[in-house]
This record gives sequence, structure tokens and C-alpha cells, in this order.
Amino acid sequence: MVPAGSPVAGRYFSDLGRFAFSGTVGAQDATHTVAIYRRATGATSWQKLAQPTSAADGSFTATVPVTDAGAFTMAASISGPPSDDDAIVSNEIAVTVERSTVTMDKLVGSIDSLKDPTVTGRVFPARSGVAIIVDVNVSGKYVKTAAATTGATGTYKTTVPYGRGNLASYTVRTRYVTANRPTRSEASGASSFKRVAVINAVVTNTTAAEVAKTYRAGCPVGASKLRTITMNFYGFDKRMHRGVLIVRKDLTGKVIRGFSSAISHRYPVAKMNNPNVYGGNDPKQMAADNTSGFNCRKVVGNPYKMSPHSYGIAIDVNTVRNPYRDAKGKWWPANGKKYVKRTPRKFGMLTKNSSLTKSLRTDKFFWGGFWSPGRDYQHFEYRG
Repeated sequence: MVPAGSPVAGRYFSDLGRFAFSGTVGAQDATHTVAIYRRATGATSWQKLAQPTSAADGSFTATVPVTDAGAFTMAASISGPPSDDDAIVSNEIAVTVERSTVTMDKLVGSIDSLKDPTVTGRVFPARSGVAIIVDVNVSGKYVKTAAATTGATGTYKTTVPYGRGNLASYTVRTRYVTANRPTRSEASGASSFKRVAVINAVVTNTTAAEVAKTYRAGCPVGASKLRTITMNFYGFDKRMHRGVLIVRKDLTGKVIRGFSSAISHRYPVAKMNNPNVYGGNDPKQMAADNTSGFNCRKVVGNPYKMSPHSYGIAIDVNTVRNPYRDAKGKWWPANGKKYVKRTPRKFGMLTKNSSLTKSLRTDKFFWGGFWSPGRDYQHFEYRG
């Protein structure tokens, strides 16, 4: 008896390869049926594995899938199992079947909610081409969420996209469907990670393309005096999102500090798109509830005055829930009129006690909610 199809020559592994049996019977027994039996060490009963047919010369062969791990005794027998008194039994062969396994390395403890943790591990015995399934525990049931394939050394690597943007913990395992028993999987131990709220702000030089709809010749500042902040924000859906704000280059630290505070206190932001999305049209982006910074334009409702946004020193936040009243008494945007009444306070409204307001005011930003007779609840303007 030898291993057939084993990843390691001369060794047996559960659910991999086959037992290859061969032998002969005496001429007087050549017409008898031979059966192959297995007995687990310590057990008293024998289990029939195969029933090969003997050839005319008395030789027989059989292959049987390897399944369970453990120590076993194998024997061929005629006229019943080896335990029968009248059975004709071959010599016994002792064999050890090692357990084949998949392991997963410990996951990162916590990670930016918008990033995906890396999953790594290996199979034993090492072999390539094993289809690895990554499961996430959802309400007490494991659900497939990613896949990988082992390389030549038996290792695998992939990521877990499940739950991206959520603020929650997740338990993960990996597994593969066993070759010899397709209804069974070999699974690793479980490991958990937590998606957390962080700003992960990245500041880059503002490009001409980024201000294609918000800058024109003659504007007081151009791209060289601006910086683009790409950062995470906490949304109205209570999930994390990625957005963009363009401000004057010396204000990036203050702006990041302010929106970090907003995240920490779970102050929500509806949208944070580059105003290019709205063609640089401020009434249009106000109606879309967009949060934005630089936009070279006149004051809405006053075509004779240049807006502070033209200098990259102003930010408008949640423009629908924090409407603006111009000097003539008109409220912008129209769909923000239902939020003119500031009590009771609603999700996303700005007040003097909002975390974002407090942080930006500490860094010398004026809040438009203090203006009178006009009101600009959405507006912050640097006056340092």
C-alpha cells in the first residue's frame, strides 16, 4: 500500500489523495472476492473500504480516497472481515493519516473603516491551487465575502471588503472545500477586526483640473495658493465616506482639526464633493446639500461683492440643513427653508455648540450663524 496523489511523497493527509492497495491471492483462492478493511487504532470493528476483483493471476488493486486523520490498521481479507474466524487475512499494515489544515494569521485589530484588512495564511501540507474562501460572521452565520488561491508555498493573501464604511467589528475565518469530501470544509480559527472612524486626511497640491469650474482668470487666488484635502467624513447614514475640500494652503491643518473633531463627535456631513461636480454653481450645490470650500464667485444674492470662498478661506457645511439668508431676506437653498427654525435641533444642524463650530472657532474661523440681520448657518470664514 502506498499514497497516491499525496502532496508529500510517502505521507498520508486527510481528504487528500488516495490509498493505493495491491496484492495477490493464492491460486486456490483466485476466484474468491477480496475486500480491503480498515480499523482505527484502539477500535475492535473493521470497516470495509473497497472490494477489488482479483485477476486471473490472483493479483488485485484498489484505490480509496483518504478521509479521516488518525492511526489505522489496514488488511485484505477473503470470506468476511479480518475479525471473522473463518476469514483468510493478509498481513496488517499500520498507517498514520496526518490532518490537512488551513490557518489564518491574526487580523489587524482596528482599521480605517474605508480600508480593507488583509487576510493571510497557509495550508498544510503546502500546495498550490487551493481555493480559499473567506467568511464573515453575519448574525451568527458565516457568509462568503472574498476568495484567494494558494501559491507554490501554500500561502494565500486577500482582503476583506465586507462592511466597508460601517463602524463595527467583524469576525472572519478562512476555509477550503476538501477534495475527497466536497460537502465538507476545512476551516481555520477565527479572528476579528474593527472598522473605526478616522479622518485619514491627505493634503495635495491643487491642480488646474480640480478648479476647472471654480477658477477663472482674474480670481484673487489660483491653484498654487490652494491645497486639496481628501478626507473621510461621517455621513447621515452613520457610515464613513470619502470627500474633498479645497482651501487656502495655510489653513489645511485647521480644517483637518475641525473635521477630525466632527468625526470624533459623530457630527454628520451629507456630501463633500468638489464643486466641479455642480459646474461651480453655488445655488445648485447648496440645493444638493454639499459641503465645500474654494469657489471663485460672487456672494449669492449680491452680485456686487466677491465671496470669501474666492480666497479659499471659507467653508459651507450641510447647506440644506443650515440655510443662508441674504441681505434682502431670501433664504437659500429653497429646500432648506424647512430648517430655518433652529429648534428642535435636527441631525446635521450647526449650532454654536456643535463640535465642528467649536473647533473651527478656536482656530479663528467665524461662524455665519452669528451674523445679523443676515444669517448664514452653513458658513465658516477664516479671520485670523
